[in-house]
Amino acid sequence: MMRLFLLLTGVLLFSACGYTLRGNTRVFFEQNEIRTLYVAPVENDSYKAGVEITVYNALRKRIAQGGYVRVVDQKALADAEIRAKVIQAGYSPSGITTADQLAPVQTGPSNIQIASAYNVTLNISFELEEFKKKKVLWQDSLSRQKSFSASTYLGALGTTSALINESDFERTLSDLSAGIVMDAEESMNSIF
Repeated sequence: MMRLFLLLTGVLLFSACGYTLRGNTRVFFEQNEIRTLYVAPVENDSYKAGVEITVYNALRKRIAQGGYVRVVDQKALADAEIRAKVIQAGYSPSGITTADQLAPVQTGPSNIQIASAYNVTLNISFELEEFKKKKVLWQDSLSRQKSFSASTYLGALGTTSALINESDFERTLSDLSAGIVMDAEESMNSIF
């Protein structure tokens, strides 16, 4: 009897706070009668070639996983279109050390500064247009940052350092893309 009382009390408190369990429907999409969505190729206004493909794949995957709309391959089959543009994708040193702190310097100056960590910035703008009303229903610009350790800091000195740093940059961009796309989906679905 006590368990039933606690269960009912918990359900009433839980529902009174406005929390609900979210299934595969979204009020925003239902209200605007959007059942199919076309994900446009992502534009790239940054200097990082290929980041648009990473963002496009993350966006398409995230929306398809939601199950509240069907992602279609042709614009003519869609009720709406989501567009994205990469505004900024780059990295810069965020931690500096000197050559003598990384390894014993045999020749050359020991006080040469070397990056020990990099900070990656990714900024993307989004826009959702509904076709029947020919109206932009939602738009947002999102930015995220994340750091990674430089290969020189890991003791991988030599000619491969730049390649390792670039590989870490790509991996970090992929992580940031997934995070920004998730934030964009939440931003879109919070409108109701």
